[in-house]
Amino acid sequence: MKKTRARVLSSAIVATMVLGTAFPAAVLADTQVPAGETKSSVDRLYGENRFETAAKVAIEGWEDSKVAILASGKKENLVDALTAAPFAKSVDAPILLTDGAKIPEATIKALKALKVEEVYTVSGAIKKEALEKAFKDNELEIVVKEELGGKDRFETAKNIAEQLEGVQGVMVTTAFKNADALSVASIAAAKNMPILLAHPNQGLEAQAEYLDSIKDQVKKTYVLGGETLVSKKVYEELPGKDGESKIRIFGDDRFDTNLKVLKTFSDLKYDKVYVGNGFDNHLVDALVVSALAAKTNSPIVLTDNSLSKKVEDFLLPKLGQKSIVALGGSTVVTDKALTFNHVRPQDFGVMQFSGVNGYNVGLQIVDGTARDLKSVEVTLYKGDNILAKNTSLDKLFNSYPDATQLSTPFNIDGNFAADGFWTYGKYNGTVLDVPNKAVIKVTYSDDRVFEIVNTNLTGNPEDLNKEALNHVKAEDFGVMQSSGVNGYSVGFSLVDKLPVDLKSIEVSLVKVETSKDEKTEEEQVTETVLVTNMATRAKNAKLFELTGKQLSSPFNIDGSFEEDGYWTYGEFKGTVEDVPTKAVITIEYQDGRKFTVQSTELTGDVKLLDDPTITSGLAKALTVGETADFEVTTAPNSFAAEPAAANAKVLVKVTLTEGDKEKVALQYLENDGTYKALTLDEKGSALYGPATGFPFINGASQFKVAFSEAGTYKYALEVITVVADGQENEVLAFTTGEVVVTAAPAENNE
Repeated sequence: MKKTRARVLSSAIVATMVLGTAFPAAVLADTQVPAGETKSSVDRLYGENRFETAAKVAIEGWEDSKVAILASGKKENLVDALTAAPFAKSVDAPILLTDGAKIPEATIKALKALKVEEVYTVSGAIKKEALEKAFKDNELEIVVKEELGGKDRFETAKNIAEQLEGVQGVMVTTAFKNADALSVASIAAAKNMPILLAHPNQGLEAQAEYLDSIKDQVKKTYVLGGETLVSKKVYEELPGKDGESKIRIFGDDRFDTNLKVLKTFSDLKYDKVYVGNGFDNHLVDALVVSALAAKTNSPIVLTDNSLSKKVEDFLLPKLGQKSIVALGGSTVVTDKALTFNHVRPQDFGVMQFSGVNGYNVGLQIVDGTARDLKSVEVTLYKGDNILAKNTSLDKLFNSYPDATQLSTPFNIDGNFAADGFWTYGKYNGTVLDVPNKAVIKVTYSDDRVFEIVNTNLTGNPEDLNKEALNHVKAEDFGVMQSSGVNGYSVGFSLVDKLPVDLKSIEVSLVKVETSKDEKTEEEQVTETVLVTNMATRAKNAKLFELTGKQLSSPFNIDGSFEEDGYWTYGEFKGTVEDVPTKAVITIEYQDGRKFTVQSTELTGDVKLLDDPTITSGLAKALTVGETADFEVTTAPNSFAAEPAAANAKVLVKVTLTEGDKEKVALQYLENDGTYKALTLDEKGSALYGPATGFPFINGASQFKVAFSEAGTYKYALEVITVVADGQENEVLAFTTGEVVVTAAPAENNE
């Protein structure tokens, strides 16, 4: 019988881990290669320098091209190439780079390979005479069609803009920060929108005449950057209505701005995604691809050399089987940015079938199959803590070599038996420890390693706790003040077993706190275990000899208990102000299965656990001769839990610590309803209460006081124990106060 069950379980798990689960089915369906399409094998476009990179981009995007755009590759002229992207798209031409007035060999080779006949120059740094000589020297019959470079970048931007026909929108960005212009270059090109440059002081003055000539046909205006880059005045003078036909796009930095650009233009296609380094010294690599990206309406993503989690989360649902192309070498854009070309996260969800009570993590192999892999490692995390880790075995790849969809299950209540497919890691936690991410590390046969993270958990983790309720139930969880305990008690009941059937019990008090991350504004949850009581058969045998199913465990916040054979009592890690949010109970059967339940309904008044208190209701300001009524209240709180509290007798001690006691008239209310004087001794003290004392209970006493002289009077109130002669009184509660007494206002005799 056991063998049959094991065989059924194994086959079910195998089917799960190869085909994936239904969390969610749409993800699996959308990742197939459309009929008639093949995935490009190009992961990177780069050369030894910027000129070679531009040449490779041009040859990748165009088999041949009658026209080419020549821009200066020097740092000070890069902005000219950015504003050229819309024009390059309009004439279906690649952008190639010159070294100022010189023509690099890589550019010459690209011009020959593309069979270029005409060029437009978009920088004043490129001289027509030098170009024509270079063409002649290299036996190129190319005509310089037009020189669009102006005296400065503003005039160049205007000259390029004037080449566009049928313009219905404009992009405006700062003239001196290239990253924002690069974020939008391919989009502006795809939409036939000119890129205009704003001067920090002069605004769009150099392009004002052009802007005025098209303002009636402009239906959409986009401004890239905050008001420090493109001023509020410039924004207000642009055509369009704020928030509708005129939009400002900006983020916390250039990378955040880039992401906001992508989110703004939802009509982009993601057949290809070009990823370039967004720092200034590498922008040229991404710059030269703007015309190619515009051809397919593809986005350019800026990175600091890898993709951020926010960008990955944005891109993943859009990519399908499409590819990411890095612009530049691996030191500029790391291999990690290309991870989605090789492996992608899929389902990460709650799983409750085939003997699994836990989670399932799926992945997709994009550029191969299982036969191309050496290993897979899947890890569940809660915060920075590893909950469980599964590692693949050879049988996984040998049995399903053509599989592209893989997944692995995690069982909370216990491990699976070895099946040759995975080494199943032990779950380091309970059902209440919900993973917040799954990390998948894939190693190919050629030792390439790619790691992906999935933080999108689907399903309801609370469903995993239903099985535990068949074995253990949480009962009372409340404040406890008896039998020498000042703290809490946690009760629970066994459903289908007796204590003798258990291996161990663990009861914890947990404090849960929520906060908001100042930068991301995401809610963060912190769980702190305040104390844990343990019982094991070896050390706490008395507990497992009990015959009832109702059990409970006490917790003392003022200190632990001595060993009693029932529990190993943990020390409370906190103060009385650390109130537990929940009690967590985990029982372990002798066969290794564990079940966890929790109680979040704390009963009782936690204030009772605090130190004993005495408080005064005396006003802080009085006048000479005024008689003030006030109340003194006492509360034993935690003292009530002490064994000595039942027989303790106390008095209230009043002490004047500053001020003339002769100027103070103090009275107390007797049981018969009359007030009697309470005389301060030579030390300024007096005791209130019968000589034998009274029980320390929650109570209130009434007093009157009057001051015959102005001044500052300070006093102390104490609850002290009544003890035999020769012994010192113990102070159970203490407080201080101050009264400022002023002279009564003079009477007006007029």
